[in-house]
Amino acid sequence: MEQQEEVREFSDLIPEDLLIDIFSRVSAKSIGRCRCVSELWEHILGRPDFTELFLTRAPPRLLFAFKAEKELYVFSSPQPQSPDDEISCLVATPYKRFPKYVPTDICTSQYGLVFLQHRRRKAAQVVCNPLTRHCITLPKLKATGVERSYFGFDPTSKQFKVLCMTRSSFVTHYTHRILTLESGKRVWRTIQDTVPDHSPLEVDEICINGVLYYIARFPTIEYKIVCFDFRREKFGFIQLDKDMFPVPKFTLFNYKGKLGVHQHEMLELEKSVWWVLEDAGEDKWFKRKCMLPSEVRNMMCVGMTGTGEIVFTPSTCYLSDSFYILLFNTERNTVRRIYIQGFEELKPHRTEVSVQTILDFVERM
Repeated sequence: MEQQEEVREFSDLIPEDLLIDIFSRVSAKSIGRCRCVSELWEHILGRPDFTELFLTRAPPRLLFAFKAEKELYVFSSPQPQSPDDEISCLVATPYKRFPKYVPTDICTSQYGLVFLQHRRRKAAQVVCNPLTRHCITLPKLKATGVERSYFGFDPTSKQFKVLCMTRSSFVTHYTHRILTLESGKRVWRTIQDTVPDHSPLEVDEICINGVLYYIARFPTIEYKIVCFDFRREKFGFIQLDKDMFPVPKFTLFNYKGKLGVHQHEMLELEKSVWWVLEDAGEDKWFKRKCMLPSEVRNMMCVGMTGTGEIVFTPSTCYLSDSFYILLFNTERNTVRRIYIQGFEELKPHRTEVSVQTILDFVERM
């Protein structure tokens, strides 16, 4: 009690805006400890405006989700910040294990939360905070099949939302439903926006500034990029560039706030093609080709850092071997290899494990 009084007196001497500035520069774990110090600090650190400032300033991290023998292991490490950094090794921090009921097939992330789901229909869908291990299981849907769900964050309303496509027996078209996590009672609402029938492909999706993008096939045997605005809860559609093909796999990534697409050149895996959506209203794409260094040709592209380096990782691996990522600088045509340490608890798994690598993860309390 005496210590809390001292903290209160000390805090009274510091302007609140300066306290906020100081707190916004410490780690998420430290924020959790500071919230227990006094009622004043609990109030300041629990405010939405502080959370937004903290997430904006927090250095991005790499998130690694390993699926080994039906269990999910999640780690994170610092994300390289500059192509000039002479970094050859990073240390990953393990998060506590999630409960066994947590889905392990698909993992996506938004603003410090991860969304987990199984590929099979009518399976659980869970939103988790890896740092605090707090989990929210979404309410089940009354539908025969759940085709796919997507996780997004609306930066305007500061709300997390989940978009879900469902289909009932003997019905060919999908019903689109949405759930807002911050609502008092979590219920699925049917979206009234008229949407042409389409089937999402089992490839990447990405949410950029509150807009979700994924690739889908339409009944006319045409492929388009579907965009969904989480704030307006409206769908839109973007025509592919004439040189784009739905196979092999697309990788969607954030290119300085714009939608980027990566794909290997058809029949020439040593060549890589990049597109950036310059104008969504006119379906205008900027295209660039480059030769891939031999080191990255058998690796999986997972996106681009804010400094313009393309990140390649293995999709599966044996963790008895060294685990590393490759950063390809298209301007300098150079490759950096960075080893990731800290996966010791996975060493006993002798079988091959699958891994998802997510860029720009930020920890939140």
